[in-house]
Amino acid sequence: MSVSVAAATRAAKVEAFNSRDLGFLGVADPDRVTFYRAPVRRHTFMSEFDVAKLTAFPRVDMIDSYAAAPADLIDFVVGAGAKGIVLSGHGAGGSSPEQQKAFKTAVDKGVAVAAATRTGSGRVIETERMRTDGVVAADNLSPQKARILLMLAIASGKGTPTELRRIFDQY
Repeated sequence: MSVSVAAATRAAKVEAFNSRDLGFLGVADPDRVTFYRAPVRRHTFMSEFDVAKLTAFPRVDMIDSYAAAPADLIDFVVGAGAKGIVLSGHGAGGSSPEQQKAFKTAVDKGVAVAAATRTGSGRVIETERMRTDGVVAADNLSPQKARILLMLAIASGKGTPTELRRIFDQY
């Protein structure tokens, strides 16, 4: 059985988790668990996030993108009090033109925005447009994992685009 820290790829099988881009960390055999690689990014006890005193996490929503996707869902979650939004983008974290404008407006209102890909593998690389708009690239994190990291960052008072770039580069 391979041991992985990636996305679920099967609904109900032992091999349900698979790291599509990076491969498995090791194997779990009847006699022992053997690791062949170690994570190099910050995690768990090496994290800067202390959630011990938190009673709630900030609202962070995920928005899917698709051809000609409107901006109204983005406007709605911002109006409903979202502190962050994760784009579950097509390709390398892409959004429709209307969504792009709405994300820029959201950032201007103080809402943190991170762009992830829903393709299942590959990285979202920060573009000049993303940097100008204040949207942060989620690197190789799935939208779900990017949401958790964004929630932790905002809850820790680290929600500016500059701080978020550093956090998404390190975790």
